[in-house]
Amino acid sequence: MYDHLKKLQKKHLKKATEVLTESFIDNPMFVYFFPIPKKRRKILRSVFPMVLRILQSNGSLYVTSDHVEGLFCVSQHGEKTKIGKLILAALSCTFRLPGVLIQLPLIDFLRKASLLQSSNSKLYYYKSNYEHFLLVDSVCVDPTHRHQGHMTTMMRAAVAETNQKRTFCLLQTETIQNVRIYTHLGFSLVEEITSDEIPFSTFVMIYDPFDLTTNRELDT
Repeated sequence: MYDHLKKLQKKHLKKATEVLTESFIDNPMFVYFFPIPKKRRKILRSVFPMVLRILQSNGSLYVTSDHVEGLFCVSQHGEKTKIGKLILAALSCTFRLPGVLIQLPLIDFLRKASLLQSSNSKLYYYKSNYEHFLLVDSVCVDPTHRHQGHMTTMMRAAVAETNQKRTFCLLQTETIQNVRIYTHLGFSLVEEITSDEIPFSTFVMIYDPFDLTTNRELDT
């Protein structure tokens, strides 16, 4: 399934951080948190190395090649966290965190973050009611390598794993453009979450080829 991709390695971290930053610099959620573009770019460059470490501790991070045209994370909900990797991620974050906090408008950040609880409620529902499924996170392609099939290559690998394990796969995005891409790849929109207090929508999407969730009512 992932033979045509590469596991993220230490040599990829710098480029992966750059790709994440350039891919998410105009993401509505990050614009919401950090409205000043220059400051937003600086914060993302500081935050994403920690994000990569955390994702590695709880899932599998793949890059398209050593050139890191794109990357994404696949995790299996229900599997035990890799304690060793989690400790290393925590240590890495502890080292970097002071530099990030200096840049953050902390009170405003926490206020805005508290308003996002409703956007996470749908994922909480699945995590509470289903033991095993796949989660896809941080899917991105370097803007200079878009429209070359990298997104399709990555997502088809996740779809293949979903089929092999006879489970379902969830992801979340904040852009309608991505909704169209994921729909083309077999995902369905579960819910568009909106709020008068948040200037963007959160789209929760599912790939459920075995109809494992079809007959359950979503009480969120």
